[in-house]
Amino acid sequence: MEQIQEDIFRKSFPPAGISEVEWKARVELALAYRMVDYYGWTTQVYNHISLRIPGTEHILINPFGLLYSEIKPSNLVKIDLDGNKVDDSPYPVNKAGFVIHSAIHKARSDLNCVLHTHNPETIAVSTLKCGFIPLHQESYQFYERIGYHNFEGIVLDEAEQERLVSSLGETNHTLLLHNHGSLTAGVNVATAFVRMYQLIFGSLVQLKAMSTGQELIQASEKVMIKTREQFEGGDSQAGAQVLLPEWPAYYRMMKKIDPNWDQ
Repeated sequence: MEQIQEDIFRKSFPPAGISEVEWKARVELALAYRMVDYYGWTTQVYNHISLRIPGTEHILINPFGLLYSEIKPSNLVKIDLDGNKVDDSPYPVNKAGFVIHSAIHKARSDLNCVLHTHNPETIAVSTLKCGFIPLHQESYQFYERIGYHNFEGIVLDEAEQERLVSSLGETNHTLLLHNHGSLTAGVNVATAFVRMYQLIFGSLVQLKAMSTGQELIQASEKVMIKTREQFEGGDSQAGAQVLLPEWPAYYRMMKKIDPNWDQ
């Protein structure tokens, strides 16, 4: 597993003026943008995936106006926790759209990456009073790990940040914004991304099952907690807690699609 994990950065070197730590963060975040585009979770040039550069209070984010398919490590923008640029990037930042992200980055130092989408499946579930119902193995990782936030209009008012943080809570890593969209977060990019993948898949399973009108079969609370702990402890990923097995595979796939994406 170690050799497979190494290949994600083996051929990617930082340009002058950028530390190895920051460049690694840029490559990982750019990969997440490309994979969100690959799976079709984008909303034109809107929404964000943000990542705290390890050891700093600086955040990497997408340049506003570029499609996710255009994003590379080199054109990501470095900002502070208030959304102000701290590098000489020629690209603007959609500061208003960073309101959600900055609130979480400031409040939860354990969540270094925040991924927000307006995916149809999770939006649909966000409109249901029952919320997200975990109905299968992968979805049990979200048991008692999802917060809910009432819709207050487009999130432009910084006064809403305190309520957003309260809605997420102290132990949750996922937030469903009623009538709006979804958000997953994690200690690193890979974790936040895979959680979004599974949240969307779980939402699709839920909607399909509910559409039958039949009674739903649900696992016991004990089993759901056990399964969640298996995911959180790394057992479900063969012990790969730092870099999930999917991540190097995605890197290799993207290199085949666009050999220059990681420049």
